[in-house]
Amino acid sequence: MAAISRRTVLIGSGIMGAGAVLAATLAKDGAVSLPSLRRPGDKDDSAAFRRAAASGKPIHAPAGKGSGPGGRYIVGSDAQDNLPSGLTLFGDGRGKTVVRIAHGAPFVLHADSGSADPRRNITGLRFHDLDFESEVEARGFSEFEYLVMLNGVTDVRFDRVGFVGFRGDGLHMGSSVVSKTERHNRDVTVADCLFDGINANNRNAISIIDVERMTIERSTFLDCTRVGDGTANAGDPFKPATGLAMPGPIDIEPNADRFAIVRDVTIRANRFKGGGGFAVALHPLPNDFVATPQRGIRVIDNIVEDRVGGIDMTGYVNDVVMQPGSAPYDVTISGNSVTRCKTPFRISGVRGLTMTRNRFVDCTDRAEFNNTAPVAAVTASRNRFERIGSDAFPYGLWLRTLDGLTLTENEFVDCGGPGRRDGAAIAIVAGTPRDLTLKGNRFSSPQGRMNQSLQLFRDATVSRRQIALSGNVSTLKGPGFQAVLALARP
Repeated sequence: MAAISRRTVLIGSGIMGAGAVLAATLAKDGAVSLPSLRRPGDKDDSAAFRRAAASGKPIHAPAGKGSGPGGRYIVGSDAQDNLPSGLTLFGDGRGKTVVRIAHGAPFVLHADSGSADPRRNITGLRFHDLDFESEVEARGFSEFEYLVMLNGVTDVRFDRVGFVGFRGDGLHMGSSVVSKTERHNRDVTVADCLFDGINANNRNAISIIDVERMTIERSTFLDCTRVGDGTANAGDPFKPATGLAMPGPIDIEPNADRFAIVRDVTIRANRFKGGGGFAVALHPLPNDFVATPQRGIRVIDNIVEDRVGGIDMTGYVNDVVMQPGSAPYDVTISGNSVTRCKTPFRISGVRGLTMTRNRFVDCTDRAEFNNTAPVAAVTASRNRFERIGSDAFPYGLWLRTLDGLTLTENEFVDCGGPGRRDGAAIAIVAGTPRDLTLKGNRFSSPQGRMNQSLQLFRDATVSRRQIALSGNVSTLKGPGFQAVLALARP
């Protein structure tokens, strides 16, 4: 498919002029009908799409009228292809109008502004009521095949769009296909969409490399992301439990560029079920590295169930986060439900996090603050940890080195292994916690699998002066807070 903005647009063997556009069959609402622009000799629908986009009119893709199997539209793009500003593409509904990626093409649709200046972005893209599709079951995993890749765009909406069977990413908000190339995306909305990985043999449903002001809401993510086998090997492209694990359905992971921007991203009221990685994987760059601090991520009122991980966040590396001048990420994780997952959450290298009113239930691994790097200025309040842990790791929440963690009015219920009676709600397993506050938390174990509210590991260096306790209520049979802290340093 030739680039609309960089190559001459052809219809058949002649140049497309105004008369040809007017002669095209118009669809509803004055849109041009995509199949009406196919020409003899077209191998698929790519050229027809190019002609339709050049018309400047909205493009209607009627259900079942494509050139491919079952009336699918077959469209392919490469990095030289470009969507024009103002493009609208719509169909007759999800599951009805299907646009499949052409074999050998890296994308269905691709856009690149060609500029680091957002004022020169491609603008006003609209997609609604159709599916984009690849063939992950038949063709296997392919990390760098994306259904839609956008670089340097502003004011983009996806409404009621399906991203189905993607082999790499469904939607990739990028910064060019060339490394170290600056692009910035702004004002993007994904609403009421479906991301169906089919067999969890893909990379991410949505990858965010660079964006300012993006909302992902009321969408469903099914069976997305390879679980891998814990190695860095390529793995078998037809076996998702081999090779390198992929991040997760929504992955915020900017490239290691100082110009990268990630700000004001809202992930709200979505549902995640099945698959590998973490449902929401937040991997911003260290704020001491980037020119524009990365901040303002909101993960609110999502449902996560029956998958490997809930929420993961890493930011700063080493102990930089504990320096008072380190810029906060200003992240809110609120009102989410994570059930029947392996790992409820892992938070590392983060300064500036509020985690409130979340439910973590029936997860087989512990939650963690500081899995790989300290955390600072974190508040966790009114969360419920219920039946978290396993016989191998009978704990609800692990802590390591930190500077400023407030745990207030949380409920810990039956944390620990189902076959054990010595579970602990909170364990300080290593490092040196500073300014740790536990206030108004409640600890109970109706099933008897948890008997201790706090446990100290021998690798932890804990000072009683760094831990503030007030108003905690426990009905557990094991040692209470004061008895445990008596073992700590003054």
